[in-house]
Amino acid sequence: MTAVGRNLSVVALMAVVVALAAMVLPSAMWVCALAALLGLAGVVLLRGNGWRTGALLAAALALSLALLDAFAGLLTPAAHGSGLVRTMDPRWWPPPDPVVGFRPRPDTQVIATATFDGALIYRRLYHFDATAARVTPAAPAGADTYLFLGDSFTFGQGLEDGESLAAQFADLSGRTLHAVNLGVPGYAPNHLVRLFEGGLLDRYTDKKVKAVVTWIIPAQLARITGEGSWLGTSPRYALEDGKLVWTGTFDGWRLSHPLAGAKYYLGELFPFVEAIGRQQRQEEQAALFVALLERLQKDARAKFDAPLLVLYSWPDKQSRPGHGQSDFKQDLLVEILERLRARGLPMMRVDDFASGYPVDKLLIPHDGHPTAFQNGLIAKGLQQRLLGNK
Repeated sequence: MTAVGRNLSVVALMAVVVALAAMVLPSAMWVCALAALLGLAGVVLLRGNGWRTGALLAAALALSLALLDAFAGLLTPAAHGSGLVRTMDPRWWPPPDPVVGFRPRPDTQVIATATFDGALIYRRLYHFDATAARVTPAAPAGADTYLFLGDSFTFGQGLEDGESLAAQFADLSGRTLHAVNLGVPGYAPNHLVRLFEGGLLDRYTDKKVKAVVTWIIPAQLARITGEGSWLGTSPRYALEDGKLVWTGTFDGWRLSHPLAGAKYYLGELFPFVEAIGRQQRQEEQAALFVALLERLQKDARAKFDAPLLVLYSWPDKQSRPGHGQSDFKQDLLVEILERLRARGLPMMRVDDFASGYPVDKLLIPHDGHPTAFQNGLIAKGLQQRLLGNK
């Protein structure tokens, strides 16, 4: 075997080892450390000064990435809920959907379990009706309809079917109205706009929809630009000349824009890469978020002649400094709410109903999602806002 052939075989074997390590080792830092060791081994095993120099450079690059990742990890605070483990049965839930990336299937049920350091937090059974909405109390034929769109907060993650916001709102009305729970964990306003555009809400056009309710949290800002491992097939929107445009899925866009795609995937592996350009990215997310909520309001009016009501668990001008946990600066979050108000979106502040109660009554311990108690407080506020004295 020639020297070149031998060198190529050694390099190929090392590449296979690194690829297998990436699937087994717990973090990119460990993979880089292994790559650095293999690079140093290449200095000994490879033949020819050029090959040995290349191996040494590869080792130096891998070691630099490992050290940068370790340093970034020291600067990054531990994630909220560290030690929390959630499992779903079926495992791959919500399942794929060609319009919005993922959503529940009709007439199904899901077992959700959460533990913290091995101790059980909750074990719940979620039920979905023939329209793929989470089950809520039945209503008389021809009753007014209220659509609840959003993420896990709207859905009622960690709660029984009857403890979700929509279900409690229906109960407070004496079950005289139909409250439809279309919340899906992991959603953001881009999914909600796509529900309208993709025709998935057309079934409600003759159901006397009186209002569309959504619940926003700061975590949704990152989701609208696909910053989440579960969001690859989700709908991507962009502002082009100030106009909101659907551009396909995040995966599709990254394949057609390889530099941006590489930046994203490297950011998933290395915190210091993700931090590059973060401030500009967050400002772009803020503008896109406002545009999506404004479009959602227009869609609700156009399809149902109904208002959009926005609940928010979010810092505003009344919040104390350091309110909540978020990667976004509080002044930017406050500014986003002001922009939404300036565009005429009706808003409801969740803290107005939940303040004064201990945190463990409002949020599921270690999990952070609203409890049934907090949903009940908000449902009473919604009843007053939407139904008045009914």
